[in-house]
Amino acid sequence: MKRLMVLILALGCQSGRTSRDAGAPKRPAESVTVWTEKLELFVEYPALVAGEESRFAVHTTVLAGWKPVEAAAVSLTLRMDDGNSVRAVSGERPAPGIFLVVLKPARPGACTLTAAIVAPDLEGEIPLGPCQVHASASAIPASQEQPVRITFLKEQQWRTDFASAPVVERELQPSVRATGEIRPVAGKEARLAATTPGRVNFSAPTPVLGMMVRKGQVLATVAPRLTTGTDRSTLDAEISASRAELTAAEAQLARAERLFADQSIPKKEVEQARAAAEVTRARVRAAEGRLAQFTTTAAGTGGRGSFQVRSPIDGTLVTVDVASGETVEEGKTLFTVMDLRRVWLAAQVFEPDIPRVERTRGGWFTLEGYDHPFIFDAENARLITLGRVIDPQTRTVPLIFEIDNADGRLRIGQFAKIGLATGAPVRALAVPDTAVVDEAGKPVVYVQTEGETFERRPVKAGIQSLGWTGVLEGLRPGDRVVTKGAYEVRLASASGSIPTHGHAH
Repeated sequence: MKRLMVLILALGCQSGRTSRDAGAPKRPAESVTVWTEKLELFVEYPALVAGEESRFAVHTTVLAGWKPVEAAAVSLTLRMDDGNSVRAVSGERPAPGIFLVVLKPARPGACTLTAAIVAPDLEGEIPLGPCQVHASASAIPASQEQPVRITFLKEQQWRTDFASAPVVERELQPSVRATGEIRPVAGKEARLAATTPGRVNFSAPTPVLGMMVRKGQVLATVAPRLTTGTDRSTLDAEISASRAELTAAEAQLARAERLFADQSIPKKEVEQARAAAEVTRARVRAAEGRLAQFTTTAAGTGGRGSFQVRSPIDGTLVTVDVASGETVEEGKTLFTVMDLRRVWLAAQVFEPDIPRVERTRGGWFTLEGYDHPFIFDAENARLITLGRVIDPQTRTVPLIFEIDNADGRLRIGQFAKIGLATGAPVRALAVPDTAVVDEAGKPVVYVQTEGETFERRPVKAGIQSLGWTGVLEGLRPGDRVVTKGAYEVRLASASGSIPTHGHAH
């Protein structure tokens, strides 16, 4: 589709030429790229000739998001050194972000180009630098052989996740790399289990995931399971039988007491009768209690004889492992409560790095889904321990920091890539980590030399710190490197189709 569009545009340009243009020699293409804080302007045009029209293709890119400027008014001004100037406003727009401007300089000589753009948040003049108007096409110097470049067109850049940024000096923190995870603080996690088999009934308010709970708050009750009697009629019969036995035992006790008073039986028989009456009375109470428990359980509510499930800590309800009304066994986990206001960052440090991190008191870590690293230091974290025993399988020791999590962004179980600070910051040229591509084990960056041309540049990498990589060799301050889309540029370099100059419009 891209090649088809270029062909159509090129044919359109050719069909618009006059017979006079058809006989004129082809002028070499020139280009200029300028970056501002918000915008990139990439301008292509044929070498300027006095008295002849030149079509300028102005490619406009918004750096935030690397997208084309959809709607704008673009003009170009050509100022001669003698003070005369020519100005033209964009007319035809072959594609979003590309504006065509036609200028016709009147006389040869040195000149300067200036672009002006009117668009939301983008208004202003942008100097494009010096230029030269030639007396005739034959007076244009022969093009010098250009080094081989990688071409990645604007239309391709706009359709992918792309960005570039200048190489600058930054303070980089020496560090040791490690991996780890977010864990709950020891003693700040409570797993609430059933202490008896029975039926679970939620308390009000109904426990739901993410709910904040207080220490001592009742989350549910467990009505113990009946050990005898499986229906109401059986329990009623048990109570009736126990009461009958109690009546008989009490009568036997009364008879024994009368006989003892008449000195007809020894005292031992009275005590035996009294004990039998107490045992039978206890049976009656137990049977009545089982009936009351059966009634409570059948109604689905906790009550007298139920066990309360209370949170032992302030925290967040992170698991609910039962449903209200469910029957559970003793030891079944019902809820998990965690105090997440502070969490542990547990790093696994490899054996050779242990001496370097013994004095560390901070660093940073990254989590999946977050663009920026999390920094931890003396203000929001404290060192808990550096392990004394090396894991024989991984050859690592745990290094644990307790970190403030008042905003709740850190979640238990998250995997972290960690940098542990090991010394004073140093100042060096740096590029984002995303700009460095590993090619056969060697670091490479792609330098944007112009709007659509790039150069593969091997570099010598240094310190990695907070998402930045120090560069010891291969780049200069001001070089502009691809920070997003380097892989796509690499594919373009391997395609075998590398035009010398951009594309036609």
